[in-house]
Amino acid sequence: MNRTNPFDEIEQFFGRTPFGGDRTWGRDLRTTDIDVAEYDDEFVVMADLPGYDREDIDVRAADGRLTITAELDAEHEDADRRYLRRERRHESITRSVDLPAAVLDEDASATYRHGVLTVTLPKATGETDDSHRIDVA
Repeated sequence: MNRTNPFDEIEQFFGRTPFGGDRTWGRDLRTTDIDVAEYDDEFVVMADLPGYDREDIDVRAADGRLTITAELDAEHEDADRRYLRRERRHESITRSVDLPAAVLDEDASATYRHGVLTVTLPKATGETDDSHRIDVA
């Protein structure tokens, strides 16, 4: 008698789908794609955050690291219905980027348009120690 593990098929399924296993053609749903560009006097970081509200995005710079956190609660209220099935979704994304040089955290700026967050971080001439929250415009 040939015994098979029922979980083998599940693991194979996750290995063939974009949300599991093989990361070469899929990606983790709890992260976001980013681009980091360096110019003469600044770094520009762009992150794809479609579907988020500006108020749900937190951007911080500290110790040569930029951290982007976004949370999304997709819950629709409808007081007149009695649901037989109701699904809610909560997403939380965190992405940190080590910057190759010191930046002026207090002069950093961020904009969010059409699902893309753009953070501009001016380069510092000296070392900075303090953490700074960057407001998203």
